[in-house]
Amino acid sequence: MRRILPLGVILIGIALLVGLFLAITQRMNTLREAPGDNLTWTLSQVEVDVLLLTDEALLAQQSDPPDLATLRRRFDNAYSRAVNIRESRGFAKMRADDTFSAQLATLQACLDKLALLIDRPDAELGNSLREVWQLSTTIREDAHDIALTGIALRSAASDAERAAFSRLLFAAATISIALILFLGFMLFVLLRQYRVHREISEAAERANSRLKSSFDVSLDAIIVADDHGVILDYSGAAETVFGFAKEEAIGSQMADLIVPHQHRAAHRAGMDRFNKTGEARLVGQGRIEITALRKSGEEFPVEISIGMAKDHRGTIFISYLRDITERLAAEENLKRARDEALQAEQAKSNFLAVMSHEMRTPLNGIFGTIELLQNTKLGKTQAGYLGIARHSADILLYHVNNVLDVARMDVGKLELSEDTFELRQFFKDVVTTNETTAYAQSNTLTLDLAGMSRCHVVADEQRLRQIAFNLVSNALKFTHHGKVTLKARTTPTDDGHLMLEFSVKDTGVGIPPEDQTRVFDRFFTQEKSYDRLASGAGLGLTICKQLVDMMHGTITLKSKVGKGSTFTVSVPLQVAEERAPEPHQPPTMPDTEMLKGQDILLVEDNEINRLIVRQMLKAHDVEVTEAHNGQEAVDLAHQRRFAAILMDVSMPVMNGLDATEIIRAADTPNRAVPIIGLTAHALADEQAKFIAAGMDICLNKPVSQAELLGTLATAIGTVDVMAPEKARVQVEDLVASHIFDELRTVFAKERLQRLVADFEAEIDALLADVPTLLDASDLPTLAARTHKSIGSAGMVGVVPFQRRLRKLEQAAKAGKPAASHSAATEAVDAWPETRTALRDAATSPYPKG
Repeated sequence: MRRILPLGVILIGIALLVGLFLAITQRMNTLREAPGDNLTWTLSQVEVDVLLLTDEALLAQQSDPPDLATLRRRFDNAYSRAVNIRESRGFAKMRADDTFSAQLATLQACLDKLALLIDRPDAELGNSLREVWQLSTTIREDAHDIALTGIALRSAASDAERAAFSRLLFAAATISIALILFLGFMLFVLLRQYRVHREISEAAERANSRLKSSFDVSLDAIIVADDHGVILDYSGAAETVFGFAKEEAIGSQMADLIVPHQHRAAHRAGMDRFNKTGEARLVGQGRIEITALRKSGEEFPVEISIGMAKDHRGTIFISYLRDITERLAAEENLKRARDEALQAEQAKSNFLAVMSHEMRTPLNGIFGTIELLQNTKLGKTQAGYLGIARHSADILLYHVNNVLDVARMDVGKLELSEDTFELRQFFKDVVTTNETTAYAQSNTLTLDLAGMSRCHVVADEQRLRQIAFNLVSNALKFTHHGKVTLKARTTPTDDGHLMLEFSVKDTGVGIPPEDQTRVFDRFFTQEKSYDRLASGAGLGLTICKQLVDMMHGTITLKSKVGKGSTFTVSVPLQVAEERAPEPHQPPTMPDTEMLKGQDILLVEDNEINRLIVRQMLKAHDVEVTEAHNGQEAVDLAHQRRFAAILMDVSMPVMNGLDATEIIRAADTPNRAVPIIGLTAHALADEQAKFIAAGMDICLNKPVSQAELLGTLATAIGTVDVMAPEKARVQVEDLVASHIFDELRTVFAKERLQRLVADFEAEIDALLADVPTLLDASDLPTLAARTHKSIGSAGMVGVVPFQRRLRKLEQAAKAGKPAASHSAATEAVDAWPETRTALRDAATSPYPKG
């Protein structure tokens, strides 16, 4: 279309020019033939003939005899002129003018009257000469008017003709110029196209040259074949890969040359199918791995990509083949290395879990024994030895926790919590905790809170304390007879939060410049600076750095050898709702009155741990029944009901997870009693497995007496073990006050209300989906969904409702539709009353003080 358009424009221009030239020629001929001058002369002659007639009439009056013949001739001339004007086609346009027509009619009327006199006999004419003169005098004015009007009309017509002729000439000139310009533009375009085509041709030649060069030097084998499988071209790389020379290959059937015997029939069938139907299954499919054949008869793996094109020979196929023998071997080695790495990673996780268990289990014995000894009468020397043992155990537990924290960070399973606490008291506690260490090192530990505002903040208090504690204890460890200063200040940010900045400055030995970039690396220590007086695993600063990064903060170091070091931490904090400061109280032993006389099943394979836990419980009048492994626990659980079960995880014969699942699923008296895990597996994913198995809570070894008794009291207090037949819980007991009061100490009021609202939404969604899951008999999904909400229910203190959810989970997990439907009905019926009680608890005023 783009090529036809210019030709069409040229043809149209030529046609217009031809039409204009024909019109101009016709107009010129018309002007050449037009009697323009004759018309003007005729009009003038009319007036002349009338004047001659008038003069002849006057002479005839004066002559004797009068020359009547000449008079009649003069009249005939004038009359014939008038007839010519009245009837000639040359005057037709003039006669169309009203003025000229009226004047001509008047002249004709006078001539007709004069004709009556002229046509009389000579005698009568002679007597009428005066009348003839008078009439001729009258028509003289008419003849003059006609001449003037006619000449004016003729002039106007001539002007119009000239203007029209000029327009024709101008149009012809314009079209000619436009056509010439267009032809010039087309000539320019043609020249440019010629240059472009010449450049394209040269580029194509260069591309062909490059393609040929690429074809010749390609590391991949390139084979070009026609639609019958005959090889048309064969690259140098193909010679190397397959062993056939180019002269051998060209003209040969590709199937007979490089296709293994077992695949040749399929290859020929594919070529026949293409020639019949045009279907090419392998063309354009990307890289395909197949087996090829060398000249030596060796079969080897290749990667092939096939393209299709057309040339003067018809359809051709271009195949790119790459020998992937080495790559597959490398991939196999890589897979082997990956599997080995995964095995090593799994071995590492298993090692950490095992070491956690192996270290925490004896630590549990050490701490338990220390606590039991502390409850006996000791001499001063014995108390000192016991303090040393406790301090050493604390150090060992600190290192174990550090290793496990690093493991959690490595797998991305260390999560930050949101706690509400007061900053000034927080830093005072950090200093108080380290005062004994400072005194032992003959150091002065000071706290500077001059720039610290009095406010509550929301952050992970435990992890922030871990950062500050590590930095302070590290400074004290590397400082002797010196000074360590903890300085903290807060500044408001533009978004309404606070930026906390605290620094730990010491006057210790300092850190050499070459080591300052390595202090945050794992297991980096400066033992050489202290001749091994400063012990440590080199993980404290690593954990600090990673925790600060998780809090979106920064940690920096300034140090000079012999002058000391300064670590500075900056972290953004969210401001909590202002609350009255709570007095700091040391942990106290929980109220164990309700535990007296309760029968607890202790499942533990380690004799020392059984001894310690038994003594801890018996000291508070708790009955303890012991089982040495999970199978014994299952057997005992079928025989009688216990108030709670303390379940170890790693045991012979049957582990704690399997035992818990059997107790929860079986129809035993202990199906709904609290099961508390005692585990040395401190990794979060391990503990998640324990909760999923049916444990209510997991306590990490070593377990203190206060923690063990408090957990038991809380668990037993939420289960009505004395009256299982009791069907309804009073409204005031729907929310466990001691659990909710603990939440008040941790969360600000608005945050606690959001937490309750999130829990309500979670339960509403669960109960809305329960009928659908029951109708679909999808009990595994129902059990999994219910299990997720059991922990949330316990966290907010709706313990009776939690029991109903656990009952629903156990029925669904056991695959019992009828029991699941009944338990679901109980949960749905109990939820409105539970939700109302929970909202009342969340909106009630916070206690003051």
